[in-house]
Amino acid sequence: MTPPSGYAVVNYHGILPSDHKNPDLFLDGNLLRAETFRKQLRFLKSHYRIIHPEDFRAAIEQTKPLPARTVLLTCDDGLLNTLTDMLPVLHSEGVPCLFFITGASCTDNPGMLWYEELYRIMRIKPLRAELQLPEAKRAAHPASENFQSRWWKTVEKASQLDGKSREQWMALVRGDSNPAQQFTSEKRWRLLNLTELRQLANSGMSIGAHTLSHPVLSQCSQEEARREIGASKSQLEHAVGRPVWAFAYPFGNPATIGDRELRLARDAGFSCAFLNVEHWNDALTNLFALPRIHVSLRTTLPEFAAHLSGLHTRLQRAVSG
Repeated sequence: MTPPSGYAVVNYHGILPSDHKNPDLFLDGNLLRAETFRKQLRFLKSHYRIIHPEDFRAAIEQTKPLPARTVLLTCDDGLLNTLTDMLPVLHSEGVPCLFFITGASCTDNPGMLWYEELYRIMRIKPLRAELQLPEAKRAAHPASENFQSRWWKTVEKASQLDGKSREQWMALVRGDSNPAQQFTSEKRWRLLNLTELRQLANSGMSIGAHTLSHPVLSQCSQEEARREIGASKSQLEHAVGRPVWAFAYPFGNPATIGDRELRLARDAGFSCAFLNVEHWNDALTNLFALPRIHVSLRTTLPEFAAHLSGLHTRLQRAVSG
């Protein structure tokens, strides 16, 4: 079955490294095992036409229709495992991918995604009252509220800080955490550094922007959201020495972005921007709200096929209707 729009965009977040023990299904659920990833690529090669990102770019910039059953592969965040574990599978299968990278990878010491680090720290022990953000501190946490909900509220409040203030706050949170805490798998947690980013860019893959620091954009001020989007483009272009024409919204769902973010992506000079959901009001016509099929650790091959064909969407509409 042909995708509803004639083509489909599939989104990954990386590979679960073999040295990452005891994965947390909530936090690690975006990652795939290498063998599952390979099976999905082979399925796509057998039933669809995987397009190179630069050919996708040419089609949208020249307003030319894409061939039916075309699939574009994308991957968000720029974790180290995209280079060490994902790229070898892509190369062995002869498949290109568009990688969305944060501005943190334009440095030599990028660290981790701050919200993942915060999750791990809060899992070990709650934040002390003096480290809680003022708004979050005043918010009542019902006894029935689970850990993930408390963490996400803190992520939203921290996203209201500008990038520098958030870094300073995270340094305090990090300094107060258990010194014995270890993030054992560097490939799981660390972001690509500048050298690794250039290696990925020079491997035949395309690079897109994913903001400077991966905040919840809807929680940012107008100027901070503009800086996160626009400066990520210029910094990545300087780092890889080529145009960065595509943008992916962090988290990429209606709760984290709105019309303002779509306008800012357009104003920054991108050719298009991608969601991380399959449904949006005008997603089939708005180049700055392009839907993507989000693949998770638990996505089976039949489910993968159902999403690609549009069967999953049609069944959802039939049930809700």
